[in-house]
Amino acid sequence: MRNRKRIATAMLTAVTAIFTAALGVSACCEETPATDIVDGGEFILGSATELNDFDPYSSITADVRSVNFNIFEGLVKVQPNGDFTPAIASDYEVSEDGTVYTFTLREGVKFHNGEDVTEDDVLYSVQKAIDATAAGYGEIETYEINDEGKLVFTLNTADQNLIPYLTQPIIPKDYEEQSLSPIGTGPYKLTEYAEQDHVTLEKNEEYWGTGGHLDKITIKFAASQADLYLDFQAGSIDGFSASAATLSQLDEDEVNLYIEYSNAVQLLALNNSFEPFQNQQVREALNYAVSADEIIDIAFYGYGTKIGSGLIPALEKYYDDSLADVYDQDLDKAKELLEEAGYADGFSFTITVPSVYEAHVATAEVIVNQLAQIGVNAEIKQVDWATWLESVYQGREYEATIISLDGSLAYPTSFLSRYVSDASNNFVNFASEAYDEVYAKAIAATTDEERVELFKEAQKILNEESASVYIQDIASFLVYNKNFEGNVRYPLYAKDYTAIYKVAE
Repeated sequence: MRNRKRIATAMLTAVTAIFTAALGVSACCEETPATDIVDGGEFILGSATELNDFDPYSSITADVRSVNFNIFEGLVKVQPNGDFTPAIASDYEVSEDGTVYTFTLREGVKFHNGEDVTEDDVLYSVQKAIDATAAGYGEIETYEINDEGKLVFTLNTADQNLIPYLTQPIIPKDYEEQSLSPIGTGPYKLTEYAEQDHVTLEKNEEYWGTGGHLDKITIKFAASQADLYLDFQAGSIDGFSASAATLSQLDEDEVNLYIEYSNAVQLLALNNSFEPFQNQQVREALNYAVSADEIIDIAFYGYGTKIGSGLIPALEKYYDDSLADVYDQDLDKAKELLEEAGYADGFSFTITVPSVYEAHVATAEVIVNQLAQIGVNAEIKQVDWATWLESVYQGREYEATIISLDGSLAYPTSFLSRYVSDASNNFVNFASEAYDEVYAKAIAATTDEERVELFKEAQKILNEESASVYIQDIASFLVYNKNFEGNVRYPLYAKDYTAIYKVAE
């Protein structure tokens, strides 16, 4: 069994020995500051995904949200340990019954356009979140400014855990150009967008908190891992997220290395409205046929965190690690289930994969071979990212796909809400009365202990009813050239640019 502890230990003890000997790379220590930090300078980060639509209330891609983590802030902000601390709010109070939240706005916070953040901006942003059906905001009955100038949210029902939802960005009132000219309050501001080429962020000199070291971050788009590698070797980028296969080609003298997790759930997503995936036994059969261990070993050089849940292991308190080995590969059991479901001779289906994510394409190739062992013929169809978003995620016009699902919040609802039967982002079309009931109870729970238990029960239902095939939290390798260091992990798919700094020569 692979679990986060095992992988982390293996990484720390084996990276230097294995990578230096076999792959020719040396590891830099996570979050260890250099003796001499140089403030200023530019860092060019390569990205195999083109970024667009930075509007925090309409964008749906994880890579954009990772950038937006540096541009926007909410009333509160998540910390690396998963705690939530005041951000645009300086402090807050919660009534004893959990129905009234009162926030004091932090003084001196400015938007990137130089305008002061006001209570009206907050009220506008709250309405934007409500209109976008953002998680948690549906329970807000009223939101107003009281006589003391404080922001008061009154809820329909008690919710002692509204705070994680309030990381949703605060944006300027009536500003509608966020898509390509985003304005937030974060430590970096977007100053240039060149379609199909790059995005430039510059340091926010008026940032209210502790800002970044670098003057500028440029995110340069590339078509593939191979192009990122070539760009890195040529010196046209200073860093990128490398796959294990790409990492094997790097020279140790050029690299500072940080081991990361995607904090996203990689899955073989099954469209539950497609026959035969309407049949739970068929979905179970695929779970028994697919070996996450083999996928990790073959496609990811043995690095990854095996999961059996729709939730990421980084949310440790809520994650049920007992589910990882429920569906250890059992081909005989898989064949038996197919026969009982009326598919003794197997069937055929198509796995639609976004070609921009080579990790998912590699995963699909392993899965095709695994399913062939039970008489199921899976064919891979690669599509571009825009097509995948339109036809698979939004249109639900697919049979199966492989993707990693992240959460916009460091909280279970951000991952588990998508499986509620009528959820707008339930693109796998999973429908379970048992799941809907347990999830609703979890949301309504008044104690953290009860909430933890119910979120774990919800994960078990996803596992038992085989909503899809849950594979892993992908491990990746953040590679910098020797001129740069600095990285901080969050329980989110996010990159904190304030952590990166130039090293004195």
